[in-house]
Amino acid sequence: MRLPLVAAMISVLVSGSAHAVNVYDDNGTQLNVFGRLEGGFYNKQANRTRDHNQKSKASVEGEARLGVSASSTLVTNIKAVAFGEWEVSSESSDNDRFDTRYAYTGFDLCQYGTLVFGQGDTARYITVGMNDVFEHYGDNSNSYWELGGRQEGQIMYVNAVGGYTFGFSYQTPRDNMATHLHRDTLMVQDLDVNAGYAAAMAYNWQDGLLESLAFSLSYDWYDFHKSPAGDRHGFSAGLSYGHLNDGIYTSFVYSMDKYQREDHHMSGFEGVLGYTMDNGLGATLGYGYYGYENRKREVSEITSQVAYHFSPAFMTYFEGRFGLGRVDFPVEETSQHASYMINVQYNF
Repeated sequence: MRLPLVAAMISVLVSGSAHAVNVYDDNGTQLNVFGRLEGGFYNKQANRTRDHNQKSKASVEGEARLGVSASSTLVTNIKAVAFGEWEVSSESSDNDRFDTRYAYTGFDLCQYGTLVFGQGDTARYITVGMNDVFEHYGDNSNSYWELGGRQEGQIMYVNAVGGYTFGFSYQTPRDNMATHLHRDTLMVQDLDVNAGYAAAMAYNWQDGLLESLAFSLSYDWYDFHKSPAGDRHGFSAGLSYGHLNDGIYTSFVYSMDKYQREDHHMSGFEGVLGYTMDNGLGATLGYGYYGYENRKREVSEITSQVAYHFSPAFMTYFEGRFGLGRVDFPVEETSQHASYMINVQYNF
């Protein structure tokens, strides 16, 4: 049986992909290599929204990821750990550039948690990650991804005790981390981070009537140095049940965010329901909403995926993002376009 999603995130932070291949193991030192190769058909709108790809026509595209994880015993119950993952797209103007997804190193303190430094997910991901179950979509219903999700220059700590998971991350200064559209002035501005932090707590019921149920709360704050929008506060609460890609999995995350110098707050929610059969066939459906001032819709979309796992390493899937009605911000009655892809993926 697979771990609940929150517990799985802890194992990734420490050791890497479930498909990792051990290439070195001697005298307390391990080195694992993992990755994936993917290719398939993307419609016109999907190509326009892909990272580093501005193609204006439907086409067949490919991409690859490569990762390494390492650990070495320093003293009893303390290990040095390192983790890195990079991605490169093919058939695009950026196909010679590897983009860093994760790059951190630090200490595995056994029962006292893991402390790492570098680029990775903030503690708030422990909550919003409950809905991060699609291969490409499902990331528009909260502000977590505005700074890129996996952020540079962080100190990250996580610990799992019994059914509890605790996380804390601190963001050091970074210029031009993202751009932000001020919702009152409609001016686009760069976000320079002077400092920030995130904290999260989750609980997984491990037995009894509530087995496989997980609950999580998280909060983050960022000092956007010199930004007219001011500081940002964000809060998320999430609930999930089941095991991803193993029977039923469902989750719901609510988020609320407020920029200091914007008149109102943003709020959003996303729900996911999926089921994977024993033969490897699975389907997942999600709905996401995000709005400003409680009534101006910025996001209202359905995300769907149908996948077939030929083996634990090889799968094919259809995934799409479809707007549900028109949205009202920043321009009222804005049409939404459907994005979809049909891909095959090999993990190692």
